[in-house]
Amino acid sequence: MISDRLESAYLALPPALRRLIPEHWRTAFRDRLLPEWRRARGGGGDARALEDKLWGGFSASAAAELDALRLSFAAHPREAAQAAWILARFQATRGEFGSALGNIVFMRSADRGARRHKRQFLQEAKILCLLGRGAEARALLALRHGGFDPSIELMRAASHSATAMGTAWTRSRDEAAALAHLNAIFARMGLAELALRDPDAPLSIDNLVAAKPPAPVTGGPLVSVILPAYRAAETLPTALAALAAQSWREIEVLVVDDASPDATAEVARAFAARDPRFRLIRLGTNGGSYAARNRALSEARGEIVTVHDADDWSHPEKIRLQAEHLLREGPPHNLTAWTRALPDLMFTGTAQASRSLVSPNLSSHMIRREALIAAGGWDHIRVSGDTELIWRIEALAGRPREAWRAEILKPACPLSLGRLGPASLTGSEATHVLSIHHGGRREYREAAEHWHAGLRRGEGREALAELGVARFPAPPALRPDRGAGAPLDALLIGDFNLKGGTTGSALAMLAAGRAAGLAMGILHYRRYDLDVTRPLSGAIRDLARASGVRIVAPGERLRAATVILTHPPLLEHAMDRFPEIDHDALAVVVNQMAERDLDRSEIAYDPGRVRTNLGRLLGSEGHWLPISGRVRALMAGDPRYPRPAPATWTPLIDLEAWGARPPAWRGRERARPVLGRQGRDHALKWPRTAAEIRAAYCAGRACETRFLGGARAARARLGSWPGNWRVQAFGGDVPGFLADLDFFLHYPDPRYIEEFGRAALEAMAAGVPAILPPEFEPTFGPAALYAAPEEVWPLVERLWADEAAWLARAEAGRAFARETCDARLFPDRLAALAAEAPARAAELAEAELGTGAELGAGLGG
Repeated sequence: MISDRLESAYLALPPALRRLIPEHWRTAFRDRLLPEWRRARGGGGDARALEDKLWGGFSASAAAELDALRLSFAAHPREAAQAAWILARFQATRGEFGSALGNIVFMRSADRGARRHKRQFLQEAKILCLLGRGAEARALLALRHGGFDPSIELMRAASHSATAMGTAWTRSRDEAAALAHLNAIFARMGLAELALRDPDAPLSIDNLVAAKPPAPVTGGPLVSVILPAYRAAETLPTALAALAAQSWREIEVLVVDDASPDATAEVARAFAARDPRFRLIRLGTNGGSYAARNRALSEARGEIVTVHDADDWSHPEKIRLQAEHLLREGPPHNLTAWTRALPDLMFTGTAQASRSLVSPNLSSHMIRREALIAAGGWDHIRVSGDTELIWRIEALAGRPREAWRAEILKPACPLSLGRLGPASLTGSEATHVLSIHHGGRREYREAAEHWHAGLRRGEGREALAELGVARFPAPPALRPDRGAGAPLDALLIGDFNLKGGTTGSALAMLAAGRAAGLAMGILHYRRYDLDVTRPLSGAIRDLARASGVRIVAPGERLRAATVILTHPPLLEHAMDRFPEIDHDALAVVVNQMAERDLDRSEIAYDPGRVRTNLGRLLGSEGHWLPISGRVRALMAGDPRYPRPAPATWTPLIDLEAWGARPPAWRGRERARPVLGRQGRDHALKWPRTAAEIRAAYCAGRACETRFLGGARAARARLGSWPGNWRVQAFGGDVPGFLADLDFFLHYPDPRYIEEFGRAALEAMAAGVPAILPPEFEPTFGPAALYAAPEEVWPLVERLWADEAAWLARAEAGRAFARETCDARLFPDRLAALAAEAPARAAELAEAELGTGAELGAGLGG
C-alpha cells in the first residue's frame, strides 16, 4: 500500500533529516494522514477492527475513532457508511435511539449505491418503533422486496404495538393487525394460530392462547419441565398456563421457588392444586436459576428433561416438536427458537442488531435425563450456564462446539416469547448480556472453553460425577453467593497475552508472591491497539489455576491491598466496566517509556493520558516505579511523568530455577565458543546497519552464534547470511537455550530505548557472561561487559582464553541478579510501598490543592 511505502520511507530517513521536518508536519503525518490514507483504501477493515474494540471493552476510544472515520474527508464512502452503521448498532443497545437513527440516515447518504441489507431494515424499523413512529416503520418495511420472512412479519407486528404507535394506537385496528402478522408465521410453519385468551383484555405476552387447541399427544415418555422462579409472582401465571396448554400431555412441571420474597410460591402452589402435573419445590436460600435446576433434576422422574423460564410464554406445540424429534432422530439434545419482546409484543430480537429477530432459545434445551446427569448437570453459576452446559455436552460427545445449532427445530419460528422488562436478568449492568464481549460473561465463557478443551482430551471427567461442583474458576460475583472473593494481597494489571519481557516480569512477580504465601490476582487488560477479541492464553489459565492465582473480570468488586500496573501503555485507553477495587497502594511499573526510540518516531503512549485514566479508574496516579537507572533518568528529564518513586523495581527472577546450574567455562571442551541472543524479532531490536549487525554478532568468526526468537529483521538488512549463525523461532526453551551458551550478546538499535533488558538478566542469572552496548551500563553497572559492535569479538576471544576471568564475569552477573532481582525481594517491595502510600497520597492531595489555588488566582480569586 502507498501508506506503508510512505511510512517506510519516512522511518528510513536519518534522524538528522527527520528533525528538519517541522514537528507539526511529523505529527500530522503520523496521527492523521497515514490513518486516513489507510482508511481511504481499506474499504471496511479499520471500521471492523474498531467495532471489535467498541464491544470489546473500549467503547469511548473506539466510538471517538469511528465518529472521526465517519466524518473523515479521506474515508472511502463504504468505510464511512460502515462506521455509521456500527455506531448505530451500539447506540441502540444503550437506548440512544435518536442518535442511532441519525447514524442510519447518515449511512444511507454516505454510500448511496450500497444495497440495503435486511438487518439494516430491521434495525431502522425497530428504532422507529421504539421512538413511537410505527407508521414510518411500516412504510420503511414496505420498501423491502423479497419473499415471506418471519422477522419482517414480527417487525410489522411490532409496529402495531402500543410502544410503536403511542397516542395513535387504536386497539381494534392495531391488535388485529399485530395478531395477523404473528399468526402468518405459525400458519406458514403448520402450527396452531393464536388468539386473545381474554377478549376484553389488551393483546400482550400475558394474553395469548391457541385459537384452536392442537390435538393432545398422549402415551409418550414423561417430560420433566424444570422452571426456576425468583420474584416471579406477576409473570409466573403466564409461563405455567403456557405449559399447561402443551399438546404433549405427559409432563411434570417442577417449579423451584428460589427463596422469593414475594408471592411466587403461593402462585405455584395454587396452580399445582388445580393440575397434579405441577409441583412446587421451595429453597431456603437464593442460589440462582442453575442451582435451582440441579435441585429439581435430583427429583425429576421424566425420561426427558427440558427447562422453561418463569417470565416467558411458549407455543402449545413446542414440547411436542422437541420430544418427537429427540425420540425419532436421537440427537444428544435439541432446542427451539424464540424472540424477545416487551409485554405489549413490541418485538426486539437480540441485544445486537442481526439479520433475524428470531434466535436460538437456550432456555428450551431438551435432553434425556440420564445423559444430563452423566454430563454433570448445570454449573452453579448466575449467568451463561445454558451455553456452558450445551458446549460441555458437545465436548463430551466429541462434536464441534457449535454442532448444537443443527439441532434447533424450526429455527426461523419463535416458539417462545422472552419477556423484556426492568426485572429481566440481562438488564443488570454486572451480568448484562453484552458482557459476553467484555466482562463477567466473557471471562466465564473463556474459562469454560478452556476446561472443555481438557474434557475433549479426556481430562477432568471425574468432576462430572457430582452435581453442583465448581469445576473451573469463575468470577465470584457470578457464583451463587455473589461474593467478592477473598481479599488479595496484590492484583497485577497487564495484557497477559503479550510475549516477551513485560509478561515474563509480571509472571515472575506472581510466582514470587505465591511463593511467599501471598494472595495474588491478575486483571487481563487487553491492549487497545491489538486484537481485543483474542482469548486469554490457555497457558496463563493453567498457571493461574495451578498456583492459586485469581483471574479478575471487568465489572467485579474486590479488595486488593496493592494494585500493580505492569505496563503503562495499557492505560492509554480506559477500559469499560473497570473493576471497583478497594486498595491501599497503587504501583505503576515503568518498563516502557512514552517513545520507543530517541527520535520519537514510534509513540507508545501519552503519560498524561495514563495518569488521567489512573485517577479516573483507581482514584490516584499512584507510585511510578522505574525499572532501571536509565528509566529513572529519562523520567526525571521528561515533565510528562510524575516524580519517580524512590525505589527502583528491577524485574524479578527466580534464582533457584534460573541459577540451578553452576557457571561452566567450556574452553577445554569446545574448540569454538557458542554465542547467543534471545528476544523478539523487531527492527529496533537489531543494530541499524548490516556492518554493525555482523560485527556485534561475530559473523564469520571462529564461533557459533545462535538466535532464539527469529531474525527476519536482520536478514532484511544483510545481503548474505553468515555461515556460523543459527536461528530458532520465538517461544522456545529459554533456560535450555541459555544453558548451552558461553556468551550472551544483545545489541539493539542505538535509537531504541531499552528500558531494562530482561533477556540479559536471564542470561546473567543462568551464569552466562553478558556483553552489551555501553548504553546499558546505567542499568547493569559492573554486572556486564560493555563494548561497541567492532569490539565484541576481541572481548570474546580474550575471555574465552582466560577461565578465571570468564568465571569472574559469570559471578558478577549472578551477584547482580541476586542482590537486585531475586524474586524473594518481592514481599519487601510490597511492604515498603505500603509504608510509603500514606505519604504519597498526602503529596498528591497537596499537589491538587496547589493546582486549584493557582487556577483560582489566575481567575482573579
